[in-house]
Amino acid sequence: MNNSVNVKLFTWLHAGAGDQPALDFLSVIAAELTPYLIIVCMAVYWFTTERQGKKVLLEGAAVVVFGLLFNQLITVFYFHPRPYMMGLCKPLISHGPETSFPSDHATLLFGAALALLFRSGWRLQGIFFLAVAMAGAWGRIYTSLHFPLDIVGSFVVALLGTLVMRALRNCLTPLYDRIIRLVGVCTDFVTSKIFRFKENH
Repeated sequence: MNNSVNVKLFTWLHAGAGDQPALDFLSVIAAELTPYLIIVCMAVYWFTTERQGKKVLLEGAAVVVFGLLFNQLITVFYFHPRPYMMGLCKPLISHGPETSFPSDHATLLFGAALALLFRSGWRLQGIFFLAVAMAGAWGRIYTSLHFPLDIVGSFVVALLGTLVMRALRNCLTPLYDRIIRLVGVCTDFVTSKIFRFKENH
């Protein structure tokens, strides 16, 4: 990793952090909450789409899982300190002394975005997720949790995951079908219990 370029990019993107309350607040929100926004949106999409759409969402989840596992593999062989661990700044968010490269948050965000972006009928959702991912990536850098090249690495991992899951689509379709049936059974069970509870009260 080219530390000189990485540090210069970080310094430029991190400029003003800690001295601009409004921007500091937004960066913390972007850094911490964007993954939850993606998860909530995926859940809403799940309950408002047909069976084929659910398969698209499950493939997106598979991309994310692949990416996060691949990140763990990278950390076994490579460690890079976070910006604040190198004495470059004071973090806006407290964090343990873990490896900086790549970013799990960014991998999740970009994985979900790319998985939808490349699927017909889901491009608008993919574009929205990509915008959320960019905001989250900026937040991770501005709050000094990651370097820019950590984010680039996460994007590459997410893209790799998207291509791998696309190649395995036919093999994984039976698994997706089973998951859809299982979730449907669980949902019907919970719904029936709620209706029965309301009727008795």
